[in-house]
Amino acid sequence: MASPHAAGVAALIASRGITNPGAVAAKLQNTADPIDCPPDLSIYAFFPAFDNGAPQVCQGGLGYNSFNGHGQINALSAVTQ
Repeated sequence: MASPHAAGVAALIASRGITNPGAVAAKLQNTADPIDCPPDLSIYAFFPAFDNGAPQVCQGGLGYNSFNGHGQINALSAVTQ
């Protein structure tokens, strides 16, 4: 469900005059609120694994990781900065 939200914020950014696709993507990524890997991955045990049942592993750090990407989109920051 992140795609509709990101598309909406991208439209808000474009309404402010930034229309280059790379610049819009950079604005989305650079203004996102970072989210770190969860400390306890057992809460994700109910998600099916697609690699022969291997445990899911969050790789990366606060700025970018395999569970949360660049973080949670921040529409206010994306439009006002």
